[in-house]
Amino acid sequence: MKNQSDTIVNFATFDIEEWYAANYNSLNLNNLPQHPGHLQKNVGRLLEICEKFNIKATHFVVGDIALNKPEIVKMIHQAGHEVASHSYAHKLIFTMTPEQFREDLRQSCDLIEQITGEKVAGFRAPSWSVKKDMLSWFYQILHEQGISYSSSVFPGKTFLYGIPGFPENIHQPVIDGVKQQVWEIPQTLFSFLGKKTGFSGGFYLRALPGWFITRMIKAKNNEGKSVFLYLHPREIDADSPRLSLPMLERFIHYHGVRGCENKFSYLAGIFKDTFCKMGDFIKSLN
Repeated sequence: MKNQSDTIVNFATFDIEEWYAANYNSLNLNNLPQHPGHLQKNVGRLLEICEKFNIKATHFVVGDIALNKPEIVKMIHQAGHEVASHSYAHKLIFTMTPEQFREDLRQSCDLIEQITGEKVAGFRAPSWSVKKDMLSWFYQILHEQGISYSSSVFPGKTFLYGIPGFPENIHQPVIDGVKQQVWEIPQTLFSFLGKKTGFSGGFYLRALPGWFITRMIKAKNNEGKSVFLYLHPREIDADSPRLSLPMLERFIHYHGVRGCENKFSYLAGIFKDTFCKMGDFIKSLN
């Protein structure tokens, strides 16, 4: 995807949430250990890396962080980064009715806007929890709230999430023949053994070698496609408290944490001149 100056842009993005914000079926959040975590310190470290490479990022903030730790939102905003919504309570969108989602979104945006003094332009669904059969009301509710873009769709299929066949380019989705007024910035995937998979954030970024991610980003950029990196603050913190999870989910959630900060710094150094805030890019398209 190219902007008005015909230059490929990429995006550095962070999902700002507590260390226990996860949506596995096996997880019982009622039995969490009482541990405050290291959220402010980890966000501060991400901001330091961005400052080092002169990167402006998009931070998708959970509403309860804005409510209970507004100083973190202020810190992000004062550093010149974009603050977008990651829902209010980090609930899976497909578990909500349209009315519940509308209220969840409104609460998160109101809290963020009270702190930053700026309209929230973007939204990212927790755990890519948008399904095909809800796309019509999902985008409509985003538009009603004044959201101009979403970064919520994994255009493949895993055992946790995904919409196979969804376009991978940045676009205004056409749902039931109607072009939506909200832009979607989906994950960019690659094919491995006939299956679409990610490479640029979360487990994929932690598990894959930096040279391979670099090669994939350059390949996608050469195809005219933008790529976004995405990380959670806990993913750069080997000392973060840990959830009690079954073996597979524990592997997905924690593998590669110890080397993740260095890997992100490595990628930031290579692609620093291509990064911009998602909201700014979407403005350039309108």
